[in-house]
Amino acid sequence: MRLLVVTNDYPPKPGGIQQYLGNLVGAYPHPVHVVAPADPRAEPDERVTRGRHRFLWPTRSTRELVVAAAERFRPDVVLFGAPHPLPAMGPDLRRRLGVPYGIVAHGAEVTIPAVVPVVRSRLAGLFADADVRFAVSRYTARRVERLCGAPVDYLGAGVDVDEFHPSTSPRSDEVPVVGCVSRFVPRKGQDRLLRAVARLDRPVRVLLVGKGRKERSLRRLAARLGLDVRFEIDVPWERLADCYRAMDVFAMPCRTRWFGLEVEGLGLVFLEAAASGLPVLAGDSGGAPETVVPGRTGFVVRSLDDLVEGLEMLLDDPDLARSMGEAGRRRVEEEFVWSAVVDRLEEGLRRAVFRKGAP
Repeated sequence: MRLLVVTNDYPPKPGGIQQYLGNLVGAYPHPVHVVAPADPRAEPDERVTRGRHRFLWPTRSTRELVVAAAERFRPDVVLFGAPHPLPAMGPDLRRRLGVPYGIVAHGAEVTIPAVVPVVRSRLAGLFADADVRFAVSRYTARRVERLCGAPVDYLGAGVDVDEFHPSTSPRSDEVPVVGCVSRFVPRKGQDRLLRAVARLDRPVRVLLVGKGRKERSLRRLAARLGLDVRFEIDVPWERLADCYRAMDVFAMPCRTRWFGLEVEGLGLVFLEAAASGLPVLAGDSGGAPETVVPGRTGFVVRSLDDLVEGLEMLLDDPDLARSMGEAGRRRVEEEFVWSAVVDRLEEGLRRAVFRKGAP
């Protein structure tokens, strides 16, 4: 089944949605083509049509860009990588191309706009008009179903278990390392992690990998608390797995903000950490708890005290940490591989194509 993906979120632009869609396209076993914004960092790729601007709006010129790409590629179905703004072109593209279209929902990009009544109504209409709807977590699927009153297919997420794997040799450093990989924004909770580490009665190093607007405040907080923190900024993809392998525990105590509007859609980093053989401490926000089996692969933390307790348990008991890391690796291998995600995607797309062709 030939798939045309239309999205503003695609590598090399950094971010969780961008990484998710890049991996999804890479794992898709049939012909696929992507329409994405201009990006000066992007390498030439015959599978990608780039626009002239850094962001695509559902304008006439964008529609013509997509139609021209579709006429060359001849897709069976169109998939929008996020719920807005581009799915506004969906009904017109369906009419002009004669193929169904779907939408992928991730998390906060649904919950935050939906608080405004006019935007909520518009967003509900966009989902309802689509031939098929997908969500990366069961949490997001439930939110979208309540929003539009139509069924949503659970996609899940995948990890390259060959790229993300446990270290083959033990670390020589006796001081344990607690790490986090994410953008430096308030929702991700790196500030909570630093405060929790400051309460531990043992030496601990912290590794923060990412970039973002809260970098300066995190550096100031680390200095004020007297912590040993290493910042790795804008790490290239090929070095990311090594960052996980430099850790003993992974912790991203993400938080729900703005009275439930800003949530964690799923958190691919939790799965990458688990694939790397690490015990995981995940915040209780949105779909993040779906990535952890509490007491078996890690813990879901709801407060600073929970986070401190989880860190103490894992750092004081290396055997427990190791067994949780091994269980997390097995779970990823069984449930969170891209082949399974693609199977679910294809199933939903086939239904959409069948319904479109049915009399």
